[in-house]
Amino acid sequence: MLRSGYWNVGKGQHWKKSGFMVGTMALLLTFVLVGGFGSPVYAAEKGPIRIGFLAPLAGSRAQVGADMVDGFKMFLEEINYTMAGRKVELFVEDHGTPDMAISKVRKLITHDKVDIVAGIFATHVTYAVAPLCKEASIGLIITGAAGADVTQRKWEKNILRVNHASSQVGHVAGDYAYNHLKWRAAAILGWEHAFGQETIGAFQRVFEEAGGKVVQRIYVPRTTLDFGPYVGSLRREADGLFAVITAAPAMRFFKTLKGRGFMDKWKVLSVLTATDESFLQQMGDTGLGVLSVNTYSGALDIPENVKFRKNVEKSLKREVTGPIMDSYVAADWVARAVKAVNGNVEDRDKFMDALQAVEIPDSPHGQLKLDKYGNIVCDVYVRRVDKVGGRYQNTVIYTYPKVSQFWKYDPDAFVKEPLYTRNNPPCKYCK
Repeated sequence: MLRSGYWNVGKGQHWKKSGFMVGTMALLLTFVLVGGFGSPVYAAEKGPIRIGFLAPLAGSRAQVGADMVDGFKMFLEEINYTMAGRKVELFVEDHGTPDMAISKVRKLITHDKVDIVAGIFATHVTYAVAPLCKEASIGLIITGAAGADVTQRKWEKNILRVNHASSQVGHVAGDYAYNHLKWRAAAILGWEHAFGQETIGAFQRVFEEAGGKVVQRIYVPRTTLDFGPYVGSLRREADGLFAVITAAPAMRFFKTLKGRGFMDKWKVLSVLTATDESFLQQMGDTGLGVLSVNTYSGALDIPENVKFRKNVEKSLKREVTGPIMDSYVAADWVARAVKAVNGNVEDRDKFMDALQAVEIPDSPHGQLKLDKYGNIVCDVYVRRVDKVGGRYQNTVIYTYPKVSQFWKYDPDAFVKEPLYTRNNPPCKYCK
């Protein structure tokens, strides 16, 4: 079944068989069927649209990767794997490490002849494969990685991101901590990789510009299994903890935090997949009360999401998650751009322009559009883990409308500033 609103082949018309009119109509019909307007003959001659999709399919992020793939496939199934009269072929690869991802993208481009690459959860993988896509004039639509620079200082016309940038959630977290939680001194503990450093830097900048002080900043290796030594070194005089520990390891982290009594003392504020719906029930009471900043919640109570949540439960037989939603939206985004160019994705410049121009007024998490650097502008939600009807959920307790990755800063001036890193901004109040 084709999704409502997408181009479909209409039924033929009956023409009167008379002289000049017949000839004129026949000529017009020939032009329509052979020459343009995204016609079925044109589409058949061009063959299928080929999409490569990268996701982490092994290790601790395997469930996130499976959700990403399933969300993208779910939308394609709704439109019968057809865009603008052309069939769609999907090539799924495990991106693993950056070296592995580079090899897979080269295969997708040279062997599978894809027209666009989508997916990717890891920031360092995004940075590794982006130059390959640029060189091949292939669109890169990011659905999971949040590393900021790919849509800031390193942005190229062929790149767009439909999930979020690290700075987008970090800036909001800093504002919420100061202006709503009323923290004046904050401790920070988070991943030492690019996403962690960027998110922490964004939080610290906004928090300290508002008048707060970051009194402790601890970076944790992404391979950490035992969070005990790090949690044990937290300064208890802080007003609260900003934690950037995400995906499945967050379950061990919050268990350690709770066991040391910190979750009774503090409000804990985190981001994105720290309380992801894919493991929220498994986390149980350990997660109760944890706050997180995200562009989505499965519990978001708007009509589009209520419908989407039911469709996911019916189609995938599990609860909706952010990665499912982001990749579903990405497939919708591609379909709208393909429609805009009447299926002619081979005209790379027009297709890239169309991808950047897409707007979605009614996605499962609200109205969406891109900024001038190819990153999504959308509502950002503050969520709290609650238990409702015997089930755990991320209840939306506050909404920041139409948030940019640049927060309230001028975008062109922002990209001339140094990237948020381990030492930027400096931790001038840390002891």
